[in-house]
Amino acid sequence: MKNTTKAIILAAAATILTLPAHAETTQIGPDIYAVDEGVLFTVINMGASDWLWSWTDSSGTFNNIADPTLILTANETYVFENISTVHPFGIADDTLPVGGTDGSYFRTTTDGTIINAAILDPFADFVANPAPQEDDITWTPTNDDIGIYYYTCMITFHLSMTGKFEIVAGPPSCPPDLTNDGQLNFFDVSAFLSAFAAMDPVADFNDDGQFNFFDVSAFLTAFADGCP
Repeated sequence: MKNTTKAIILAAAATILTLPAHAETTQIGPDIYAVDEGVLFTVINMGASDWLWSWTDSSGTFNNIADPTLILTANETYVFENISTVHPFGIADDTLPVGGTDGSYFRTTTDGTIINAAILDPFADFVANPAPQEDDITWTPTNDDIGIYYYTCMITFHLSMTGKFEIVAGPPSCPPDLTNDGQLNFFDVSAFLSAFAAMDPVADFNDDGQFNFFDVSAFLTAFADGCP
């Protein structure tokens, strides 16, 4: 029975695994990018007018995007590497006085006290000083952080080196992602088989307290539907 169950799952999964992978970056508009999984961003200045952003994920490589609006997902970890040699990079909340629109935001104040007060806490964790210092920002926004934020140059009179973040809720949990790596693949199938053989409650996919074909069917259906 176990061998038959294993053969059914592996045969079905072999077909399901040919489905295309979920892309991490979606360009929503000319200056708006949704990056729904954690990546390493590098930022460098273009004179004193813009931040140029670059990053790579499963969608491809994005190079030298000027002051994009970035839609980021709660509970994902994003790293911001400042490779400018002069301009400190900071992340602020929505109390930072800003005007403009996507791709062309600008600070409306040169008051350093106001700018510093808007930087997220702890201050040192949300300001990346320029190279050659290794002073990256690592940010894992939570569901409590959903909302609008801004990035800006900490040099007070560099007003136009400013852009917007929007933090949005992450997708709901994905039961067939048994390895909790955000992907559905053979490792999840293997984890299900091991749990099913051990009668681990995680493999009781229809929550009836039994381990049988109905759990296999429920797992395969959820696996085929994919993660949100």
